[in-house]
Amino acid sequence: MARLSNPTRLLASARQQAGAWLQRPLRIGVTGLSQAGKTTFITSLLNQLENHPKSLLRQRSPFDRLLSVHWQREGTEHAFPYLNALQALSGDPARWPESTTDLTRVELELRYAPGGLLGSVQGERLQRVELIDYPGEWLLDLPLLQMDYGQWCEQMASWVKTEPRASLIGDLAARLQAIDPQAGTDSVDLHALRGEWTAFLQRCREAGLARNQPGRFLLPGRGIADVMLDFVPLLAGNQHSHAEPGSVWAECQARFNYYRDFIVKGFYDQHFSRLDQQVLLVDMLGPLAAGPQALADVQGALDDLLASFRYGRGSLFERLFKPRIRRLALCATKVDQLTAEQQRDAQQCLEDLLTDSLTAVRHGGVTIKGFPLAAVRATRQEGDTLIAGRQQDQRLLRYRPAEIPAHLPLDLQVEPISLPPLRPPPGLHRNEIFPNYRMDQLVAWLIGETR
Repeated sequence: MARLSNPTRLLASARQQAGAWLQRPLRIGVTGLSQAGKTTFITSLLNQLENHPKSLLRQRSPFDRLLSVHWQREGTEHAFPYLNALQALSGDPARWPESTTDLTRVELELRYAPGGLLGSVQGERLQRVELIDYPGEWLLDLPLLQMDYGQWCEQMASWVKTEPRASLIGDLAARLQAIDPQAGTDSVDLHALRGEWTAFLQRCREAGLARNQPGRFLLPGRGIADVMLDFVPLLAGNQHSHAEPGSVWAECQARFNYYRDFIVKGFYDQHFSRLDQQVLLVDMLGPLAAGPQALADVQGALDDLLASFRYGRGSLFERLFKPRIRRLALCATKVDQLTAEQQRDAQQCLEDLLTDSLTAVRHGGVTIKGFPLAAVRATRQEGDTLIAGRQQDQRLLRYRPAEIPAHLPLDLQVEPISLPPLRPPPGLHRNEIFPNYRMDQLVAWLIGETR
């Protein structure tokens, strides 16, 4: 028997290595609108896995048999800046990590102990996981895949006529309306107009509006020639407009087409269409603080976003070689700013906002699970008050949290709430589990229950 032990170990090792190479990784997209907390979320997820022996994950099968977690460290292309995020959260004073400004990814390898009677023959099991993160601003460009330049101009003309965009755009709307699409192109003027449109989008974002197009005007990312972003909506045009070569319409149309066909579609084909699972993070408290117009804008943005994803079971061939999203984790984030009793209400308000879209997604065969989430809990509750550190200084703040409705009314007319800016809790350390709400449940549902 002793003579067979070494070959047995070699066979088990060979099977392990072959399994790791042959197994297609589980690809999980982490998406969400701006300020939803994607960077903090991924940092907390890695913290959970890195400290799995101490985490509540160990109580969830198969994490009770998880031996080790390994991921490709920073220094590779598009690597998630885990150490930088840890440094921010554990600093003195603690601060939130920088928001996502480009695509990042984490490649994980989870090693499990054998289980059951056949465990010693099967050898250790490996699960490869790829987390893909990208700016929320890029998500809102996906509807452009269904438009031509004239249709986009019509849509922008409609949007800037309604409040609060009508006030935020100022006299830029009149100047864009006054441009004759047949006029010749002035590259200097066009570049300046693009800068003014970008500043308008920034004001919209600060006001809590979500549908800010083109998203790459706010966060272009790497590898895009700046001149290719020099286009604006010509508000006097429409989908039936035509212009001669050299006109401002023809120039803007050509750059819009390049943006749609190479930047937006390239991003969609390379990343969205290859996802197995989706985490959709939404800060519901921000729109509730900004008011009904912001809620309606977030609703439209998320409806467009969900319509753009590849959902459904598909055939066996598609699952192996052209996967489709099978699971969607829908997360209302930053719920630590509410009492424990109202955290589920935040999740319910999010699901109320997306009732029709979620029905369509479920009809496509996708499993959806809601998680009212705080990736890093900034508050602690004492009675009916919360205590947290104020973002602008070192002082502690005791306050009574805002009350939100148990359900959103159909007309979205709710009284705006007030939210104080908070900083992360002090004393966070990489080798200890970050305080959170429901991160272990979400990680187990995403990874552990799908093996």
